[in-house]
Amino acid sequence: MRRRYAGRLGWLVVSLVLLGCEGRDQSTTPSAEAVKETAEAPKPVVTRSFATADLIDALFVGSGPLIPRDGITGCPMQAVWSGFPRGTAVRVRVSTTVEPATREAIQRAVLQVSLATNGIITATFQLTNDPNPLPGSNEVTATARPHPQDEGCGSDQGCIVYGFQARGILRSGRVLQPPGQSPNAYVRDAVGHGVLGMCLVDAKLIEGSANSLMSSGRGVLPAMAAPGLTALDMEAARALYASALNPGAIRRDLLRAGLVNLQAGQRRKGPSS
Repeated sequence: MRRRYAGRLGWLVVSLVLLGCEGRDQSTTPSAEAVKETAEAPKPVVTRSFATADLIDALFVGSGPLIPRDGITGCPMQAVWSGFPRGTAVRVRVSTTVEPATREAIQRAVLQVSLATNGIITATFQLTNDPNPLPGSNEVTATARPHPQDEGCGSDQGCIVYGFQARGILRSGRVLQPPGQSPNAYVRDAVGHGVLGMCLVDAKLIEGSANSLMSSGRGVLPAMAAPGLTALDMEAARALYASALNPGAIRRDLLRAGLVNLQAGQRRKGPSS
């Protein structure tokens, strides 16, 4: 009787193990749920030696103590908050010429846009067979091209070409990258620069290149930055979008709203603010 009971118990344990294995997703391709979960969990948390106002200053108007020490801010428009109008639904169209792993990285970052802007800007991802998609209104496109310099970039290292409706008001963005470019470079251009109009921040001054999608500076390549929007990126974006200001605002407007700090030699109401 004891042997029969033990045998049944053994089969029960084996069955439960098999059921557990069958219930696992063996695919290496992330599901939509997995992509969304990744988008909702920006990392890492850093030891802070700077203020949110300094992050906003660097990331959205290319000014303040956290801009890259090499002087390259990468802003769509210097000293102006550039972005799509509030309430815009931006479509990000990515060509199949872009490698699958890079497409997935862009898609994850696209899902972060609504979180970063308090739902004020939304973005959707769309794959296209067009090898060279041209963006329409409220669109950002991304493709791999053999010679980006021939199509509007300053070099064959790749770039984003902006379309503006007015000063600081984005209409579109066109990302051109050479074959084999890192996923981070695509994400930075398509989502960081393209959808959110962000500038670059010095990696060393924020205690590591992994602390921002927009990390830059001497010796810092796009591939060394975070692969998507981080906690710091979202902190700055959420604070800005929670304000009453709109894209097109200049730094003086952000200063008056208390979103950035006074710099040496400035006066809050002065023309150089």
